[in-house]
Amino acid sequence: MAGSGKKRQKKDSANKTTRSLSQPMSDAQRLCWACLHVIVFAVPLAISNWTWLPFVDMPFTFDQFDIVKVFVLRAATLVAIAAWSWHMLFEGGTVRRTKVDYLILVVLFWIALSAVFSIHPPTGVFGKYRRFEGFLAYVNYAVVYFLALQFLDRLSRARSLARTLFFSGVLVSVYGIMQYLGIDPLSWGRLPFEENRAFSTFGNPNLLGGFIIFPLVISLALALSEKDHRWRIAYWVGFLLAAVCWITAFTRGAWIGGAVGLLVLGVAAWRLRTRLTRVDWSFAGVIAAISAIVVARSLTVDDAVLNVWRRLASIFEFDRGSALSRFQIWDAAWSATLDRPVFGFGPDTFRLVFPGYKSIEYVQTVGHLSVADNVHNYFLQLTAAIGIPGMLLLYGLFIAVAVLSFRTAFVKPESESGEGRLMLSAFWAAAAGYLVHLTFGLSVTGSTFLLWIAMAAVMAPSARTVQVKAPSWGAPAAAAIVLVVIVASVGNVIYIAADHYYLQARLGGDYQRRLAAAERAVRLNPYNDMYRAEVGMAHNDAFRSLVQQIVSDRQAGLDTQDLVAQAQQVFELAEESLLDTIEFVPNEYDNYVFLTSLYDLAGQTLSPEYYERALEIGRKGIEVSEYGPAVRLHYSIALMGMGDYDEAEEQLLYALEMDPRYVEGNMLLGDVYMKKGDPAAALESYRHAKELRPDDQGIDWLISAAEASIAAQAE
Repeated sequence: MAGSGKKRQKKDSANKTTRSLSQPMSDAQRLCWACLHVIVFAVPLAISNWTWLPFVDMPFTFDQFDIVKVFVLRAATLVAIAAWSWHMLFEGGTVRRTKVDYLILVVLFWIALSAVFSIHPPTGVFGKYRRFEGFLAYVNYAVVYFLALQFLDRLSRARSLARTLFFSGVLVSVYGIMQYLGIDPLSWGRLPFEENRAFSTFGNPNLLGGFIIFPLVISLALALSEKDHRWRIAYWVGFLLAAVCWITAFTRGAWIGGAVGLLVLGVAAWRLRTRLTRVDWSFAGVIAAISAIVVARSLTVDDAVLNVWRRLASIFEFDRGSALSRFQIWDAAWSATLDRPVFGFGPDTFRLVFPGYKSIEYVQTVGHLSVADNVHNYFLQLTAAIGIPGMLLLYGLFIAVAVLSFRTAFVKPESESGEGRLMLSAFWAAAAGYLVHLTFGLSVTGSTFLLWIAMAAVMAPSARTVQVKAPSWGAPAAAAIVLVVIVASVGNVIYIAADHYYLQARLGGDYQRRLAAAERAVRLNPYNDMYRAEVGMAHNDAFRSLVQQIVSDRQAGLDTQDLVAQAQQVFELAEESLLDTIEFVPNEYDNYVFLTSLYDLAGQTLSPEYYERALEIGRKGIEVSEYGPAVRLHYSIALMGMGDYDEAEEQLLYALEMDPRYVEGNMLLGDVYMKKGDPAAALESYRHAKELRPDDQGIDWLISAAEASIAAQAE
């Protein structure tokens, strides 16, 4: 009797599910479903550089990639949640639930605690600039997961979302291949990586590589499960484009992750007994041939990054290159984790943490200008950010989803075709490949949201439905939700508008115009420390221009009293702004370098008393980053200004031990030796600087001065 009762309950549940599937969507539901498609299609494509248009001469934002993707994701998510809530409050319906829902809430609660106890709560909430994976990002992931879960109640809808991702992936792949071929229609200025390396709409080959795993796996599954020959061919073409883009990003972590995803999909296709047609075998051969041509072409390139074989071989070269620097970053992240193992330093705060934990060996490997703002290992990224418990909770969620959805994705029911079930296998495989990639790569909002959609897709078939009636208070609640969404949407617009003004400030030019743009950016978004620092730098650069004018006028015998007064006023504004920025974000190393340099210049032109302030701020900067050569250089300038040449020499030698390629450090050390009456040692330092920067004619003058001094001593 008990068994028959359970069967009856299952039958009733199945009947309810069938009725819900047969009911047409309301207008609000259709809007929500459309927003999910907008997210999947538009977020990967979103950038602010449209300079290929004849009437556009510059990007809209300074961050041309991540902040725009975050803006689109948040905008569409807000509209979607408002539409879904409107439907439920006025019409009621079913809410789909899974076994991991409470675990997701626990993860969000833990990340919220970590943000509260962060070394910098604003970063913990909003995320670091150009990463944006703070607490709000995880809330966005969870909301997207929930909404996708509500609609992916049948394989046809999962396939519909996969097709949208396919079209987005095709556009991203085509643009990446164009960059590889050297026919990019957009102007990006000087790139921080190798030319002809695909980065597409993600601004970085590593980020592109992570994203491309999803269309790579999904397009293959679409091809293998498509009945219509024309669409089957189209999907194979999309897979070809994704494969070429995947290779030409030259990202090792993405290669490994993509290979894992394709391998898992291959196993699923075999288990589901997917039938291969003549079209499939033909395209498999064509894709193998084209991929072989691309790989063979790369083997003729001397650059180790753009050579596939050398790039793969470098994975096992642990004592040199990027592999060595990655291990050094991982070591710093683990050391940071051990200092705050429970809540970590806060979501997405690694850039603020790293300067205090990097080793001298790291600086010797990559130079003093490199700052790691990401661990390139998601495990350690999370342990340093949200603590070991937070990492275990999040990865526990990933493992739970993988285990609970395994049978759904890889075991074919008697009543379904293997081709239909293959779509779920593809989402499972793509998520697995992406997580493997994150072991060596970077997580950013513009691609990680797809991981959460994939989790919703594989969990959806096992979700249970809860019938919810429209409440009597639905109208006022709906109005309140719409109001909140409108306010949040306005905030989202303000968020990206602030970055537009930050771009205006970074372009330089007229002091007052630049200052006004920087101050406008801060007013719109006071939580971004880089905007605050830009106000100080606008004053700082204006002060330097005045100093140059003062020096020029003094050499010409002109009165500089008014200029000095003006310079004093601008200096005080710069000092106040940079001190305010340091107070706002005490762990940002660069601000100490900026302010120490400002005091050095004031000591040279306004009053020697500013050297004391330079030493004070310099010492604080050294506390933030013991192995920071730049702050030690400016600290040494202050020591020289106070006549302490021995200590200045010691600091500079230590800075050059960290980074022997530091040109300015070698030049300043030569100046110290000249002050100490040792032109021979100075000449050696100047010549080393010249070797590092052979086109710098100013170093030639220093070498000549040292040689003349040596000749004078000989006479």
